[in-house]
Amino acid sequence: MRLGILAVVVLLAFSVLGFRLWFLQMISGDQYTLMADNNRLRTVTIEAPRGVVYDRGGPDEGTALVENRAGLSVGILPMDLRNEEQVVPRLASLLEVPEAELWQKLEAAKEDPYVVTIIKEDVSEDDVVAYLEEHRVEFPGVRIEKAYLRDYPRDAFATHLLGYVGEVSEEELAGEKFRLLKPGAKVGKDGIEHTYDNFLRGVDGTRTVEVDAAGRPKREVSMSPPLPGKNLWLTIDSDLQDAAERGIAEGIELAQGQGFEKADAGVVVALDPRNGEVLAMASYPDYPLSYWVGGMGEKEYASLTAEEANNPLFNRAVKGLYPAASTFKPFVALAALENDVITPETVFNDPGFYQIGDQRWKCWEEDGHGEVNLVEAITESCDTYFYNVGHKFYKKEGPVMQDFVRQFGFGSPTGIDLPDEYFGRVPDKDWKQENGKTDEERAWKPGDDVNLSIGQGDLLSTPLQLATGFAAIANASTEDANGRVKLNLLVPRLALKVTDNAGNVEHEVETEKRGEIEVDADDLRAVKRGLELVTSEVGGTARTAFEGFPVAVAGKTGTAEKKPEDDYAWFMGYAPADQPEILVVALIEQGGHGSSVAAPVVRRVLERYFQQEPSALRQLEVSE
Repeated sequence: MRLGILAVVVLLAFSVLGFRLWFLQMISGDQYTLMADNNRLRTVTIEAPRGVVYDRGGPDEGTALVENRAGLSVGILPMDLRNEEQVVPRLASLLEVPEAELWQKLEAAKEDPYVVTIIKEDVSEDDVVAYLEEHRVEFPGVRIEKAYLRDYPRDAFATHLLGYVGEVSEEELAGEKFRLLKPGAKVGKDGIEHTYDNFLRGVDGTRTVEVDAAGRPKREVSMSPPLPGKNLWLTIDSDLQDAAERGIAEGIELAQGQGFEKADAGVVVALDPRNGEVLAMASYPDYPLSYWVGGMGEKEYASLTAEEANNPLFNRAVKGLYPAASTFKPFVALAALENDVITPETVFNDPGFYQIGDQRWKCWEEDGHGEVNLVEAITESCDTYFYNVGHKFYKKEGPVMQDFVRQFGFGSPTGIDLPDEYFGRVPDKDWKQENGKTDEERAWKPGDDVNLSIGQGDLLSTPLQLATGFAAIANASTEDANGRVKLNLLVPRLALKVTDNAGNVEHEVETEKRGEIEVDADDLRAVKRGLELVTSEVGGTARTAFEGFPVAVAGKTGTAEKKPEDDYAWFMGYAPADQPEILVVALIEQGGHGSSVAAPVVRRVLERYFQQEPSALRQLEVSE
């Protein structure tokens, strides 16, 4: 009996063992064969170089603003990693990466353990790579890979419009733009690098090699070569960009020389009003884009985010929101003319103030301008004239002034090919009703329209919005048989064309129109005449800034109140005044007067455009 039971047990044991062997060979054989192959095969991603970014250049070639350079990266192959608790802390110290960050990357890498995941780019060959090679046995699973890194021939140049490249985040992978990419992919994070990432980013290749038990390559099994990214040509003129960036520095120097010691930031936007091409866009302070190459370190990031740094990561051209001040007056003038609030011949007396009941608004000219018509009011930037206009708008039904100026793009993004553009704000009765905290704050009063008429109150605009609005005035169509002209509101753009590595044009970016404003030709002539006299007539607020300039310039000064800070200095100018080719807007934060601070900045850019010798930096007559 006992022998029989033992025989049955043995038989059952062999049956189970036989079944298991059959299952492993017949049912799971392919799976284990694949696992065995994976243990001897390594698939490495061959990174594709991103496309080069050029300025607009000449007929044949431009200046490279962003290129590539060779570099070395450190990666981890999770399947070969051993003794994690010892390796990770040492590796974090060697690479100067926070240990918690390295553990996080390792966990993500384990999702695909047969692929090398890059954990640090642009490592030192003499220090890091040499040490890892010498102590290879102590760092199992750690690999050195060749990589392409972004290179900037002029490091802190056109910083905010170019943007930078970095590893795609989980949030970005969940979005539409990068949903087809894998973790670890490098993508454009800001600027045109982000907007045109689908052109600039190439297609990575792969190389599969057979390795021995120690992980050393034995032979190449297969390779799929990478496809380089396309090259992007911008509308930017490098010479004008240089003039814009230098001009801001000079504007700040002028402001500080006039006693505005807090002046330490500024913006310049220059565009072609005929097609919306951005010729220069400078935001100061800026920073070296090389900080992002290989991942920005804690020290560099801390220096950029410190309060005294004044937010160099912020693109003031498309995100800075400011009261437009007197640069807003030409748009209010057209609104008043087109809505029969005034005519070009309407005259108001300016005693130096305007009063409604007990409330008084002062003109910047304390003694007033006397009797002034519309052209004179624009030329001399007479506040009291526009106070009268604003009060008349208040007496009309509905947000008439607001609806008209919104046609020029105020209160909405321009559509420029940069990410995260801010909207700005044109306040009206509904806005106040929604945002006021008390009944008093929710009420729309005469003073709201009065303040709005000179670009103050709750109005906020970006420098780019102001530039595109004035471009619509500058690019007016020919007068039709009914005495009307059309003003085209264009979408500003930075991209000119896309080419392959052989120089063949694959895509040309065309001008887009956002809207059209139709106005009376005589009304427009009156407004433009006032703008022309700003720089040329005695009493013109920017006459001394453009004294001796050989090309006729139309312009408008602005001095914006932004309490408790010092006044902000604005100027807009386009030239030639009769057939504009270039339009420039300059802003110096807390710089004081637009006439003596911002206007010389615009002149600097126009001097470079028209190839004139730079004028001497000097203190100018202060007006508005």
